[in-house]
Amino acid sequence: MQFIMNDNWWKHAVFYHVYPKSFQDSDGDGIGDIRGIISRLDYFVELGVDAVWLSPVYCSPMVDGGYDISDYRDIDPVFGTLDDFRELLQQAHDKGIRVIMDLVMNHTSDRHPWFTESRSSVDNPKRDWYIWHGGRNGKAPNNWRTNFLERAWSCDSVTGQFYYHSFFREQPDLNWRNEEMKRAFFDNIRFWLNMGVDGFRLDVVNMIVKDSLLRNNPLLSRTKTYNRNQPETYGILREFRALLDEYPNTTSIGEIYVLPPGDPKLAASFLGNGNDMLHLAFDFSLLFCTWNARKYYRAVQSYYDAIPRAGWACFTISNHDMGRSLNRFGMGRNASEKAKLLAVMLMTLKGTPVIYYGDELGMTNAHIPRSKISDRYGKMIWPLYKGRDQGRTPMQWDDGAGAGFTTGEPWLPLHKDYRKVNVKSETADENSVLNAYRKMIELRKTLPELQHGEIEFVETGRKGILSYTRTLDDRQIHVFLNFSARKQKLSSPQKNSKLLFSTHRKVAENGENTLFPFEAMVLRAR
Repeated sequence: MQFIMNDNWWKHAVFYHVYPKSFQDSDGDGIGDIRGIISRLDYFVELGVDAVWLSPVYCSPMVDGGYDISDYRDIDPVFGTLDDFRELLQQAHDKGIRVIMDLVMNHTSDRHPWFTESRSSVDNPKRDWYIWHGGRNGKAPNNWRTNFLERAWSCDSVTGQFYYHSFFREQPDLNWRNEEMKRAFFDNIRFWLNMGVDGFRLDVVNMIVKDSLLRNNPLLSRTKTYNRNQPETYGILREFRALLDEYPNTTSIGEIYVLPPGDPKLAASFLGNGNDMLHLAFDFSLLFCTWNARKYYRAVQSYYDAIPRAGWACFTISNHDMGRSLNRFGMGRNASEKAKLLAVMLMTLKGTPVIYYGDELGMTNAHIPRSKISDRYGKMIWPLYKGRDQGRTPMQWDDGAGAGFTTGEPWLPLHKDYRKVNVKSETADENSVLNAYRKMIELRKTLPELQHGEIEFVETGRKGILSYTRTLDDRQIHVFLNFSARKQKLSSPQKNSKLLFSTHRKVAENGENTLFPFEAMVLRAR
């Protein structure tokens, strides 16, 4: 392995989120796979990322994009084999890239052997591995709804009882109060850790425990009071952390899903004291921000205020459920300029950055006809919502047929802009979004101030300017972000500073006391 063994590597790493079906197809069937990812490992090296997080590649009926798992210890044939995964691990490690797997603890597929046994009879030994109830007067036991706003209880024809599911009915929720189930699930985790996996991203981990009394949620509440965020979750995560701690240099990232505008205090609570629960936890506030410097400041500062003293922040601007950042909340025109500004912000905030595949190109959501949509949720409520597939379209490698992603028919339509927005063309363009990411990742790696330095905000959104310093010992880096469409003078001139990076000018140029519209600038104090 070329990477340095360090228990805190995840604090200064750059993570890259791959949606495997869309990253690289190796066999012409139009679906991305593990061997395709292996073929692109050098791209991660060239980009400068340290760890790759894979959305689920386990065996799955694919009712919910692989998040309905039927076997936690095997790879779905659509992605390849266990031997392919072992080769991915080995080659990635040889190149200094760590591999993070997605871990779905909340539910399984209804085709998982555990659920097959559980539903077989009311006295089956695995009955209590899931959440069952006889109902009340022939109806569901309470008013809980799924994340897709459907009824969350389904009556099973085998025993006539109801089982609970936070998502589709084919995804029954596990009962984390059952100690036998918990031990069996932790054994699944050990299986991958023993293979050499470097950690896990935990899917909707704040939802894994439900109220034991199955009380009704308040009718007007958006928080789902009793079917998520239960206090017992913290104890389970302490056990999970103790398991990870048996394997040095592993890490965890929790998805703490909440509705807009996000909840930094809730996300931070899953860090525990900073050393006894999750290593990192996503706060969704940045994903819900409008294009407004003040709002970005409030989202970031609120998270810093909430995390424990020993805790560490984690930031992302897109993901496989929320879609592309450039399509949300008033981003509108000047997309590439805004993408580069966000790249600078992501790489200079104090905390661990996570890039969603294609964001480094400035990829945007694609228009997908309903007939081409794979996402079941998108089909359910079309045209009110066009589905999650908009932000899951194939990676755009070049301007040839199939965008370099496949030689066959891609599982989702290519974005119409792929001939312009792709790795090949942006590599050749010095001012591209891709090269902005590459330069900022390199800068982050070479400047200890951007990895470990303290952060202090100077301008917090006035006139659309967000600025802050990163300080380590006697060294200081200044970051200026102009969210406005106006050219502006800096309120605190940087006469004696050295320009390290700008989205709008070459390092050798002067004029550091003025910001162009949507410019991001990084300076070193002399």
